[in-house]
Amino acid sequence: MTQSFDVVVAGGGPAGSATALNLSRRGFSVALIEQATYEAPRVGETLPPLTRQRLAELGVWERFLACGPLQSYGIRTAWESSFPRHQDFIHHPYGCGWHVDRARFDAMLAGAAADAGVTLFLSAHVKSCTMTGGQCQLEVVHDRKSITFAGRVLVDATGRKALLASRLGSQADVADRLIAAVTFCKPSEPGQWALIEAVEEGWWYSAPLPDARMVVAYMTDSDLWNLDIWHELMEPAPLTFERAGCRQIPPPSMVVSAGSLMRRPVVGANWIATGDAALAFDPLSGQGVLKSIEAGTRCAAAIARYFAGDPSALKAYDSWVQETYHAYLSERRQFYGGVLRWPSSQFWKRRQSSEERLP
Repeated sequence: MTQSFDVVVAGGGPAGSATALNLSRRGFSVALIEQATYEAPRVGETLPPLTRQRLAELGVWERFLACGPLQSYGIRTAWESSFPRHQDFIHHPYGCGWHVDRARFDAMLAGAAADAGVTLFLSAHVKSCTMTGGQCQLEVVHDRKSITFAGRVLVDATGRKALLASRLGSQADVADRLIAAVTFCKPSEPGQWALIEAVEEGWWYSAPLPDARMVVAYMTDSDLWNLDIWHELMEPAPLTFERAGCRQIPPPSMVVSAGSLMRRPVVGANWIATGDAALAFDPLSGQGVLKSIEAGTRCAAAIARYFAGDPSALKAYDSWVQETYHAYLSERRQFYGGVLRWPSSQFWKRRQSSEERLP
């Protein structure tokens, strides 16, 4: 069984859905393939105020409000010192930020794409990827049936692992080993703000979520992570411990990669990577979802120009990815360079060096 489209998008996160939505509105036939059903928890819950503009540009602002986001009034940080500072969103031109249920948020974007004419396949698993005769072909298992999707262009939006781009020869330029150990619990106070608190070998993040929940994550490097001491890790983080109600919180339900990386190349013959499959940011930046939506929008524009006969369109997109990533790395060094409290800490020394790059 073969189905043909102008564009086949693998990955139904923010980048993939934004790409598919934009292309469908431009009149192209698009398949959006997502391996999950948006039921399992996802990470990346705090969105900055600029989210409003990006979602309005996508035409999904009212849909977003309907999925029950929680307003975020600001960010509290204990970074350069143990004394907290507060960044209030009250004077931001786009108003408040937002705390969201990420699975629900991603499902909202995919639903908007489907309503715009995208053919959406959930619980669909890619088995193989080949390039033949100027077309990409994906073999996918969906509803226990094997389907071959043929497209003029393949978009890899499968996240940091870049499952398809990596098969097509793209390699990751990885900046660090950062991981996030994530757990969920009941909130102990009503504060609608995100908290970031630095500790000797990493930092803590916490934020309220819709439906009376709170997410708590410990960020450290993979080689420094030790689950056996989980209940001791919060002791040096008094603000996080207080927010948790001065009680032990459940062990992490997931440990996910959170490092900074860029793929090289992000475009090839009839394929293009977007979102975290092209460039991924440290959660500290708070820009992950926002940049994924922007990358998806730019990806769609590049594909449309390419179809219209502009041979430079994909190269221009590749240049944007590189420029964006290098500008981000400069900002990242500045943020991490401000923490000088633990001069012997491996975690902080690594980030204060511009030399570190991982294979």
